Amino acid sequence: MTSDTVGLRAKWVLARTTGKPELVPDGTVVVENGRIADVLRPGDDAGGLEIVELDSHILLPGFVNAHTHCLSTPLFRGIFEDRAGRQDNGEVIAKVMMPLGEIISEIGDDDMVEAITSLGMLEAIKAGSTTIVDMPRSDHDAFGVAAGKMGLRAYIHPYLISGSDGTWTLEQSDGQDAIAEAGMATFHRWRERFDEGPDGRVRIGLGPHASDTVTPALMRAIARARDEYDAPVTIHLAQSAREGELSRQRLGLSPTAYLEAVGLLKQELVAAHCLFAADDELTLMADRGVTIAHCPLSYARSGKLASRARFTGSGVNTVVACDAHALDILTDLRLAAINSKYDSGDPGVGTAWELVECATHGAAEALGRSDLGRIQSGATADLVAVRLDRAHIQPVYDPIKSLVWYCTGRDVDMVMVGGETLVRDGTFIRTQETRVIDAAADALGKVWDLARERAII
Repeated sequence: MTSDTVGLRAKWVLARTTGKPELVPDGTVVVENGRIADVLRPGDDAGGLEIVELDSHILLPGFVNAHTHCLSTPLFRGIFEDRAGRQDNGEVIAKVMMPLGEIISEIGDDDMVEAITSLGMLEAIKAGSTTIVDMPRSDHDAFGVAAGKMGLRAYIHPYLISGSDGTWTLEQSDGQDAIAEAGMATFHRWRERFDEGPDGRVRIGLGPHASDTVTPALMRAIARARDEYDAPVTIHLAQSAREGELSRQRLGLSPTAYLEAVGLLKQELVAAHCLFAADDELTLMADRGVTIAHCPLSYARSGKLASRARFTGSGVNTVVACDAHALDILTDLRLAAINSKYDSGDPGVGTAWELVECATHGAAEALGRSDLGRIQSGATADLVAVRLDRAHIQPVYDPIKSLVWYCTGRDVDMVMVGGETLVRDGTFIRTQETRVIDAAADALGKVWDLARERAII
């Protein structure tokens, strides 16, 4: 064993040593040079290994949060809750969400963007997300800087949006507008500056905003870039009723059929939301191997019930993510379970085991990362330890059920990314948490003041 080797001994370890998830009581995960070297069971020889005792914890793979907005989450906090008229998600996006982001671009600098983004990332990390898939605005370069400093694994997809609402035809393949060209230039610039390659902590991907904001010409350019650079792609899809109406008016196609026509509906695509997708769209997604990033809490606060059971019942690989609400994935897992049971009328769907699996192994597979989302020899050491000895959790009959039904991000005690401990005893240790919080609060105060003056909020 080397000096970079440590053993994490937990009351329960959610391992994958036999090809499927299993709980190993009193197991020890051996971490060496950023990877998992072994999973020891009681009685196995630890060979003088330095042991970190997690005797009241469950140790599991880090959560892969497949759709986040780390800048928007603190930006929108307290603004959209209890807001009447939120049933039309498309209108809220156009009249409130996008203008708030534009204010940051107008009055902010790199320090402001980094400060706000860092707060969102801090929240995600402390709640157990070791990997995020995020879609920042393409003029917010400091997002990549924040990701590097905070230490989590970040798949960053700068927004790609078309600037023209002119006539759309599927034959469009060239002639992008200036806004679209600027977005693609951002992808190339960020890729050169931030991308660390397939195994790195920071990846730069392509982020077409949605089917109703990206023309066929830009969609085809995105598909070409995906193939040329082997770049990940994520998109908002069927996130509002208006999106479907526009797609059918412009092209005579559903949003999903539109993506199929321009070559984006591929296995590596992660499509966020899909709440308004028709049954035939879900069938098409399943046939193409697309993954849905299901964000139940984001829609619940606007009066919409989003059911993971509907998506999985159509055969679509469906993971759970947080969107731009609280970046506590355990809360979204619990609501995903509740919504699925309520919508289907079947208490046996959306089980705790199924949901933990989808937010770890399933989400990692969607990103093409066979080294993440699992505790087994050779996997990358992205790990989370959650305390199960607190009053709202005890007694524990089934640790996985307790994790989903009774825990929140506040019960996360240790977070490790690539063998580096980012959270110890519930505290982020790369930098002082208060510095991150105070810098973001100061920046957001300026943004909100101007938004009030302009009657945006």
